[in-house]
Amino acid sequence: MILQMDGQHPSPYRIERVVTFLEDDGVIALPTDCTYSLACLPSRKTAVDKLIALRRLDANKPLALMFRDLKHVAEYAQVDDNAFRLLRRLVPGPYVFILEANRKLPRFIGDKRKRIGCRVPDHGVPQAIIEAVDMPLIVTSAIDPDTEEQMIDPWSVEAVFGHGLSAVLDCGDVPGAFSSVIDLSGETYEVLREGMGDVSMFRAGS
Repeated sequence: MILQMDGQHPSPYRIERVVTFLEDDGVIALPTDCTYSLACLPSRKTAVDKLIALRRLDANKPLALMFRDLKHVAEYAQVDDNAFRLLRRLVPGPYVFILEANRKLPRFIGDKRKRIGCRVPDHGVPQAIIEAVDMPLIVTSAIDPDTEEQMIDPWSVEAVFGHGLSAVLDCGDVPGAFSSVIDLSGETYEVLREGMGDVSMFRAGS
């Protein structure tokens, strides 16, 4: 089902409808400032398993979470002073930051080192949903597992994943580029994937 929304000022009624889907163990597709993502609640293991199966992900790999703001990230992940200063400059924006999770997250989320990807998107729809559910969302990019094609419009997402989704949120096309992934969990910071967003400050010698 494709559900149209205003990307800047989504209808509260439609946001509440999406919340109902999520609380009923549903997986949705939503737009971000980079690409379309599949999303569900981290507190619903059935939904998390469904999302992993839809994307054919390795269940042992760390999942990413989408947060409202930096303060929200710090509720669920360990953010030291250096990381906080960096994130304050870069969020919201097209980045995923790998951080160590704290005990607030369910045990089945994160890798063996309890690391998670943290994302604060610069887009009104995921922000409104996160505000409404009062928790982060588990997310993964909407990529066709057969062709590795990245989904940048709601109709393509519906065609590939619609059988397993409660709704596809249509706010128009998205940029269609990957976020940059930065590992902040070690002694030195590492760029794991360069996508949208400036990563020059993480380069050696910067």
